[in-house]
Amino acid sequence: MTQPVATSTAIVVEAVVPSAAAEYGVLVPRVDADGNSVAGIRLPAVQVPIATYTGWNRRAPGFAEDEGCVSNGSYIPFPRTREDRLATGDPRLSIEERYRDRQDYLRRFGLAANRLVKERLLLEADAEAMIEQAAALDLPLN
Repeated sequence: MTQPVATSTAIVVEAVVPSAAAEYGVLVPRVDADGNSVAGIRLPAVQVPIATYTGWNRRAPGFAEDEGCVSNGSYIPFPRTREDRLATGDPRLSIEERYRDRQDYLRRFGLAANRLVKERLLLEADAEAMIEQAAALDLPLN
């Protein structure tokens, strides 16, 4: 705890170093089969995913390796094709295995966005912007 000390010309703050405490576990959200959080409002990009999104990350080697880095999230794209998935051993379905074609992806994305608008969890202008961004994505879909 910090204790201020008054003098005739200033207030001096003396810092007291906290004592070491026991270790504590860091919790992360429960996730679905794609590794995306199941809690909270699931935006269209999470309901109709092309990647795993996390609000946390692991630190890189040389920078407190294996410690949590909660100020930076992760974007881990799905494999583009079935062949890519099999070659890398990724257990998540590829983009081409998830969606029949580009129209199927955009239809599902639009339905998810509009459902959130109807539930008053997303502004219509934001839904429109998200749908436009989804339409501009470079996806391996016809």
